[in-house]
Amino acid sequence: MEQEFYNQGLEKVLQGNLEGAIQDFDHALQINPHFTEAYYRRGVVRFDLGDRQGAIEDYTLALQLNCESIESYFGRALAWLALSEPQKALADVKHILNLKPNHTPAYSLQGTAYRQLGDTQAAIASLKNAAQLYLEQKDTVNCRRCLESISQMQATQRRAVMVTEIANFLESALSKIKQGQYRAALEDLNWLLQVEPRHAQALCYRGIVYSKLGHYQEAMRDLAQALQLNPQDAQVLNQRGLVRLELGDYRGAIEDFSQLIQSNPHNIEAYINRGHAYRKYKDFSQAIADYSTALSLKPDHAELYCHRAAVRSDLTDYQGAVDDYQSAANIYLDQHDWASYQQILDKIKREEARVRSTSSRRAASSGPDVIFSYQEKPVWSNTKSTRELQNRLLTLVGGYWGVAERLIELARRKNPGMPENWYLEKVIFDLERDRF
Repeated sequence: MEQEFYNQGLEKVLQGNLEGAIQDFDHALQINPHFTEAYYRRGVVRFDLGDRQGAIEDYTLALQLNCESIESYFGRALAWLALSEPQKALADVKHILNLKPNHTPAYSLQGTAYRQLGDTQAAIASLKNAAQLYLEQKDTVNCRRCLESISQMQATQRRAVMVTEIANFLESALSKIKQGQYRAALEDLNWLLQVEPRHAQALCYRGIVYSKLGHYQEAMRDLAQALQLNPQDAQVLNQRGLVRLELGDYRGAIEDFSQLIQSNPHNIEAYINRGHAYRKYKDFSQAIADYSTALSLKPDHAELYCHRAAVRSDLTDYQGAVDDYQSAANIYLDQHDWASYQQILDKIKREEARVRSTSSRRAASSGPDVIFSYQEKPVWSNTKSTRELQNRLLTLVGGYWGVAERLIELARRKNPGMPENWYLEKVIFDLERDRF
């Protein structure tokens, strides 16, 4: 009786009635649970229906009844591959080759499993074995299929090697750029672009090198080509904006930086560079607006305050320039960057001189004399030792009483309850230590 259901199932498979075939195989197995061939056939149908896990269960049951069933091992290996389980597929292939060392389809399947694992060399070796066996069997179709797969993998392998070599070469060129070895970097990039003429990153780096060497037209050519290949590359767009700035194409630079800001409203560098472009373009109010936006994103950026101070000075807002330079000085002071701090003090002196000059002219034009008060000296005790310490401190801070007071106040907060001279000595010690 089970044979009758089994035969009906085979007939329905031929008719394309796979669901009906499964029902017949089910009936056969209900009658005879040890019907090995019915498990195998039901596994094949389940695989064809896309039920990979169900197929594996049927093949496994068939193998429990007959551990030498090459067909069941092969079917299960195919199902494992369909489920992206190449290691399990390879285990089943090993059983097949132990039972039949010249089983040609097993070598082909083994190659596919190794390929899925990413082991190209092992995959090629397996497919070569399969191709040789197919050739001996005069099966030219499958032989050619194996050889085509081998050729594809070898081409992919060569391409992977080339990609790795290009990446290493590009990294070397970038290292030379960072070290200022622009000529050497240019030689590397020229070679790389002969091999890969449409390599966007190499074109970008060569554009950077050309701009560093002052060859701005060549830089623009490379950067334009890089942008054609990758229009969304922020690095290329930023670099082109910088080159346009050098070429005096301020409107073009503003457009590039504006595009960067549009794609990323938090791009501080783009705001700063656009601010530079606006200043060159004499649009001072827009320059200040960009510097201010950048400062809102990074309030501790001392150099940004200096940029904004310079623009305010351009606008004859000398007091605004003093305020910005003072903010920069405070940041450098907190960072103990005394070289930058001293440079800013010199700029503050220059701007304050302009403030006094402007105030004097206004006072003269207004009629009555106006006395201008400039940084009153703080009230400290008048002992000899205190005066000596005060003079040492004021020398260290360039004569700026406000800065000296701020340093002493910081020392008081960190060390409350100490004598006045102790704070003076502490601040002097810290300044001299950090400076020298």
